[in-house]
Amino acid sequence: MRSLPRLAIGTIQEGANLQAVLVALLDTLRRGGVQTQCFSARASLPGQWTSKSVTGLPGRFLDSWLMSPELCCSLLHRTSGGADLAAVVGSFGSRPPDENEPGGSLDTLCDWLSLPRIAVIDAALIDKHGLPPRPGVDAVLVDHASDRRSSGEMITDIEALWGLPVIGVLDSADKARHEIAKLAPGVEVPDELCRRLSADFQACWRPDRFARLIAEAAPLETCFPEIVHELMSPKPTVAVAYDEAFFGYFPSTLDQLELLGAQVIDFSPLRDEGLPPETNIVYLGCGRPESFAQTLSDNHCMKSALRSHVASGGRIYAEVGGAAYLSQMLEVPSGEIHRMCGILPAIARLQTGDASAMPTEITVTQSNWLASTGTRLRGYRSGRWNFEALGCRLNSNPKSCCQPDLLGCHCVVGSLIHFHLAALPEILQSFFRPPLPSVPLLAPW
Repeated sequence: MRSLPRLAIGTIQEGANLQAVLVALLDTLRRGGVQTQCFSARASLPGQWTSKSVTGLPGRFLDSWLMSPELCCSLLHRTSGGADLAAVVGSFGSRPPDENEPGGSLDTLCDWLSLPRIAVIDAALIDKHGLPPRPGVDAVLVDHASDRRSSGEMITDIEALWGLPVIGVLDSADKARHEIAKLAPGVEVPDELCRRLSADFQACWRPDRFARLIAEAAPLETCFPEIVHELMSPKPTVAVAYDEAFFGYFPSTLDQLELLGAQVIDFSPLRDEGLPPETNIVYLGCGRPESFAQTLSDNHCMKSALRSHVASGGRIYAEVGGAAYLSQMLEVPSGEIHRMCGILPAIARLQTGDASAMPTEITVTQSNWLASTGTRLRGYRSGRWNFEALGCRLNSNPKSCCQPDLLGCHCVVGSLIHFHLAALPEILQSFFRPPLPSVPLLAPW
């Protein structure tokens, strides 16, 4: 048994946003010498800032819908080794009525991993709706307090009515909240902004109560099943697109590829003219290609290199923004259109409105290098993009046959769903199968 310092932090009010208070807490811990490894309670890639900019460690992901209890336990242990504390972040009260219901649950992870629970209470929402029912948690963080006097009153009310300790309070900090909300996906939180939030937070920070909460957590059994360690053959070279346009990956997926023996090499579709030498598989993750659409479109050498890679039998897996880059054209809401790689037979359209990632389960209807016909896959569908597909659909969509979630043919797979491949060992092992024969390109230039 290993005593791993850990906790869960989550909202309990509809419409509450814990970004500001989470930055304040993480930065306060960092400045106090505590390095925190953050985990999202759902394996859907973050929409705005990344916790790495605050903690120095890349954010990780757990998910009770995609993963078994043993795998969650294993990932928590394996990826927290360099940290002093593990923090799982999400929303309480999201437990599905049935384990097969879609979507990961912070409550379920708390049960599986014996996590002490800290609820974030938004004082601004209390002013509108009153104090919510007492949550089943161990401590409280108060967010959005209007001033020092209201902070004291809130602490008194919560501790008297709920019998729960308040371990910290963040004031309104409206300007800082606005600055965080404006951050583009993948952009780091500026250190000066972190400093301002943590300075406000420390006025009502109770580190002794926080330390006591962590120390009282039950021991967590060390378990390491379901993650394959054998070095597999052949050992492919996987070229991973990584730059300002493409940065959305699950770190555990890349870790597992390397543990299995793959050589993982970064390249930049924005700046490089070709793929790394001896590339077998290209992995294009999500990001914000729309912000660099003209530069990506103008890099004809890279587009030609990707097409030549496919023509010679090389494999590509592209998710969401990466799949948009492989399409024939990328269209933004203003109507501006950019010509992309022309590998996937589709037009990728950036969507406006709600971009929330939705839990999705699909069935593959056409075999490809990544999955065979009939394979069922769970993940989170991005709300930022839609494909108008001209052919080569790899899964059926009951809503529209022209807007599949998975498309491609043979050597190329493009997905509108984020898949946590470390939770799909049979899919991850597809990277180590022999390459398919050369095939014609999927779409005309």
